[in-house]
Amino acid sequence: MTNKQTGFSLVELAMLIVVLSILSSTALPKFFSKNTFAERAFFDDTLSAIRYAQKLAVATGCGVQVTIISNGYTLTRQGASGSTSCSIASTYSLSVPHPSSGENNYSGTEAGVSLTGSVSSFIFDALGTVSTDATLTVAGSKTIKVVAETGFVYVP
Repeated sequence: MTNKQTGFSLVELAMLIVVLSILSSTALPKFFSKNTFAERAFFDDTLSAIRYAQKLAVATGCGVQVTIISNGYTLTRQGASGSTSCSIASTYSLSVPHPSSGENNYSGTEAGVSLTGSVSSFIFDALGTVSTDATLTVAGSKTIKVVAETGFVYVP
């Protein structure tokens, strides 16, 4: 009758501790960095706003302008203040209401997160096409592209 023991040897336990310490020193800071979450949330918010601008332009028949600033964006509609209709000659001065909160100014910013673009603004028309090709970069690493001919908004 043999008495077989099971379990880990001291060498195996020491190696496990070494591997876990290496993983925790490299991986855990990424889980607890607020900036990473803020960048991703702002990227998703910007992408949704651009897609909403296109849908709003098609639904209303009025152009919608997306203006890019250093750490944010603003959506404005074509039309004169106090008017419910748009005309070709009118400027992009009407605020776009936010679809979920109802606030009268659809814009977004994030402190510490940069938003840069190949253009400072672009306009979606009633057909959903955009005035020019646009490439937006959030935090220097995540990219949003807008194709002029089709208005297609995508993440490469």
